[in-house]
Amino acid sequence: MDAVLDNSYRDFHVKGFDYLCLHRTDDLTIKAYFITDAIQDLPEVVNPHDHRYDFQTECLSGMIRNKWYTRELKTLRPGKMFSAFLWDTPLNGGEGFRYSNRAMLWQNGIFTAGPGRGYSMRHDEIHTIQVLKPETCIVLAQHKDKVPVGMPTRTYIDGDAPPINDLYNTFTADQAMKRIELLKDLIS
Repeated sequence: MDAVLDNSYRDFHVKGFDYLCLHRTDDLTIKAYFITDAIQDLPEVVNPHDHRYDFQTECLSGMIRNKWYTRELKTLRPGKMFSAFLWDTPLNGGEGFRYSNRAMLWQNGIFTAGPGRGYSMRHDEIHTIQVLKPETCIVLAQHKDKVPVGMPTRTYIDGDAPPINDLYNTFTADQAMKRIELLKDLIS
């Protein structure tokens, strides 16, 4: 339980997006995200962003939509201008968001996943997610870092960087156990 508590966070990236780390090594991390119903009303859970690692996601309950974006003009549809930020997570000693430049993104793919369905992503792909049903839970298999800790990833924001001071809260042992029991019910 100590390893779970040391690597799991309530309000991960955004309020109501809880992250429970089930297994962590340098080569593979297995984590579950529990998404509260309040997030369902948002057009996106998090801003478009890339990652340090490749990963696969599977939906266990509810429904989620993955939206891919590109920086390259590949469509006649209009793009959207964003403020690009370098993101260096405070969880690894980073400073959070640092403004970089303005950037145009084009949405270039959508995949909707209900229970038992999922998708894969490369570390350099840009995406965001939208929650479509209440009580959504996803499990993610995160592979070995391709971008080392200390090197920032990118996040694209329509406006200013959001505050992060009320995020990344820890679980109590009781809170973590409730999430683990829920996860067991979803898997069985």
